[in-house]
Amino acid sequence: MVNKIRKMVSDGSSFDARTVSLRDYISKDDEPDGKYKILRRVKTPIQRIAVVRQKNGEVLVYGDGYVMFGTTEDENMWAEALVHIPMSAVQTPKRILMIGGGGGITTREVLRYTEVNKVTVIDIDDVMMDLGKTFKPLVKFNKGSLNDPKVRTIIKDGRAFVEKSQKQWDVIILDIPEPSYKALALGKLYSREFYRLLKKRLTPGGVIAIASSLLSEMPEFCWSIVATLKAAGYYVLPYHFDATEKYEQDWCFCIAATRPITPSDVNIQINTSFLTPEKIRDMLQIPLDYQRKWSDRMIQTDSNKVLARIHEQH
Repeated sequence: MVNKIRKMVSDGSSFDARTVSLRDYISKDDEPDGKYKILRRVKTPIQRIAVVRQKNGEVLVYGDGYVMFGTTEDENMWAEALVHIPMSAVQTPKRILMIGGGGGITTREVLRYTEVNKVTVIDIDDVMMDLGKTFKPLVKFNKGSLNDPKVRTIIKDGRAFVEKSQKQWDVIILDIPEPSYKALALGKLYSREFYRLLKKRLTPGGVIAIASSLLSEMPEFCWSIVATLKAAGYYVLPYHFDATEKYEQDWCFCIAATRPITPSDVNIQINTSFLTPEKIRDMLQIPLDYQRKWSDRMIQTDSNKVLARIHEQH
C-alpha cells in the first residue's frame, strides 16, 4: 500500500518541457519519442516514479528520470535474455530468487518452467511492486505473475534480505540499476563481498545471473562485473543480446557458478520468441571489439566506487 504521506499525481496531463521539476521524473535523455501522457507521478522515500503512456498505447515506468521497465517489445527481449540462459544452465530449477523484479516481467518468464515451485521477488520500493501487481496494463503484460501463488513478494533492500536469510536458491537473478555517483549504495549489490555472500545462498549446481548494463556503451562495466565475480571465486560466462539494428543497444549479462560453466551448459528447452538457436550462439560469443582485459583495479568492493566511476565516464 502507498503510504498516505506520499503525494501521487494521476492527472493524465501532457508533459510540459517548461515545467523543470518534471525532469526529475522523466529525463531529457530518456524521454519518449512523440506525444505521451503522464498517468502517475509518485515521490517515494526511494525514488521519483513516473508512469507514462505513449501514443501507441505502450506504458513505460520511470525511476528517477530513467526507464525501469515497460510493456514494450524490447522488454520482452530483455526478460528472455536475462532469464532463460541461466534457467537452462540448471538441471532442475525449483527455487528462484529475483532481486529487482518489481515489474513482474522477468517473473513471468521464470514461471514458464513447470518445475519451479517457489519464486521470491525482492524490490526496495513498494510502489514499484504495487504497480506490477495492480496496474492493469502491467498486470496484463506480466500475466499476473506477481500475484501467482508460487510467488512471494518482499519489500526490502536486496542486500539486507540476503544477509538475514539462510535459505538457498537454484537460480538467483539480479536486475537492478547501475551504481552511479547519485546512487553509490547500489555498488553494494555488485560488490565482491555481496557476491561471496550469494555463494552461500546457492544450492549445489545453482547459478547467478546479473544484468550487466550496455555492452555497446560501456563494455568496461560488464568486464568489471566479470572481474568482481572472478575475485569472489566464481566461474563466469558473460553473454550479450545484440539489439542494435532496431534499438541501437547491445545488452550484457553474466552467469556465475561455483562450477565450471561453458556455452555447452546452455540448452533452452522451452519455446521463446527471440532466442533462436542462431541467436543463442551469437549471444554466447562476445564480439572482439567489446572485449576488455581486466585487472584488480576493476573489482567493485563495498568500499570503492569502481562501477560508479565507469558509469560517470560514459
